[in-house]
Amino acid sequence: MIDSLNLDEQAVKNFIIKFLKKQEGIAYVVDMESGGNMVIPAPLREKIINGYNRKNSGVIQIIGEPQWYNGTPRATGTSHGVWSPYDSHIPLVFMGWGVKPGVSNKEVHSTDIAPTLASLLHVMEPNGNIGKPIVEVLGQ
Repeated sequence: MIDSLNLDEQAVKNFIIKFLKKQEGIAYVVDMESGGNMVIPAPLREKIINGYNRKNSGVIQIIGEPQWYNGTPRATGTSHGVWSPYDSHIPLVFMGWGVKPGVSNKEVHSTDIAPTLASLLHVMEPNGNIGKPIVEVLGQ
């Protein structure tokens, strides 16, 4: 549509970003094609960059305020769909043969599960794996 109307894509994007930043419940609006210039907290910037896929992601990322879901504040519950620690922190438990008993508060990622299981099973990590084995589980 932008091309068919012969519009300046960057101008349209800037207009949308400026508009969205003024909306209630919006914490950040990011132009994904200028990822290195994001003016947001570093841990959030890293999550946005790691989750971006040029072929499948939109060109604008909208980050809601804490406790906002579907455009409204939510009093209880969670959706595991936003970046905030209260929503993205999910317990991970390993039990069984070859697993060292213990507890850890170390931050791990969902991408670390497959290489950890591969290490426990003494098999090669999956093709395209980007995670790292959770060494605490392996007793190392």
